[in-house]
Amino acid sequence: MARIAIIGLGYIGGSIGMGLRAAKLRDTEIVGFDDWRAARRAADKQDAVDQVAGSPRDAVDGAGLVILATPPAATSELLEEIAPALGRGAAVTDTAASKVKIEGWASNHLPNGVSFIGGHPMAGDASAFGIDQSSPDLFRGKRWFLSPSPSASDSAVKSVLGMVRELGAAPHFLSAEEHDYVVAGVSHLPLVVSTALFTMLRRSDGWPDFGRAAGETFRAMTAYNSGDPSTTTEIAVTNKEQVQHWIDRFVVELNRVRNLLDEEEEQVFMEYSAAQINHAKFLGGDDMDPDAGAQPDIPDATSQMAALLISPRLYDRVRKMTKRSEEREKEREARGRRWGRG
Repeated sequence: MARIAIIGLGYIGGSIGMGLRAAKLRDTEIVGFDDWRAARRAADKQDAVDQVAGSPRDAVDGAGLVILATPPAATSELLEEIAPALGRGAAVTDTAASKVKIEGWASNHLPNGVSFIGGHPMAGDASAFGIDQSSPDLFRGKRWFLSPSPSASDSAVKSVLGMVRELGAAPHFLSAEEHDYVVAGVSHLPLVVSTALFTMLRRSDGWPDFGRAAGETFRAMTAYNSGDPSTTTEIAVTNKEQVQHWIDRFVVELNRVRNLLDEEEEQVFMEYSAAQINHAKFLGGDDMDPDAGAQPDIPDATSQMAALLISPRLYDRVRKMTKRSEEREKEREARGRRWGRG
């Protein structure tokens, strides 16, 4: 009988176990382990796995596929611990949000004949914690990044790919370096910004007033602070260089926006209009092309497509701005004719 081992039976590991058991894989047993006794008992009670092992080595013994659903900082020691129990041809994957450091640890600790394929499911609630919030459908329709190490065998990659598809996720291949660069921008930077925004206002003398005035916008912007701080810390530390890169880029962008506020109202409006249209395209999934980062043309009031592309309120604002621009242009032409420059 084939064996799949899951080390770490929290929110993500528990959901993987539940999802694989729901898939009813033929002649396959799902074995799990967690350092916390309470998590082991909960996994057994909720049937997240077929069997709960007594140690990580017991769990991976004879396993063809090993899934490490543990915090990033625990991965190095865990790989070193399970290495002697891994059989030749085994595939090892993980679920951590950073890849370069973990791929390096795998290269240092895993024996020849064992393949490492980094994995990162882009699913879940940042505030969720523990197997009690796990779900067999957590990954359905979600993207799952895969970063095979240079020495990973084709059969090992296919094994992990099969697991991802059984869980209903959409696999997407990136190198470890590409993954860390991309995810630092779309996932880790928002964590940092959320914390910085909340901390800045919480430490200010006027916090009582800020706290009373805070509405849904502030709560949504700072929601990441509800997550597990140890996991957030480990993500930031294991992907430090890329997180710092995007913080620097963000500071430059904030300064650009700050300077923009000194410009004419029309220019400020066009900036935010472009952002709104680009965001709508992103939500619609139709801006994933090489030129997607370019500034879009804002439809003018005479465009029949304007009312279809943007909201009625924005359309009305565009119409007024267009009229104002036309009036300014006519004034410039009139001045030019008066001074003989027309």
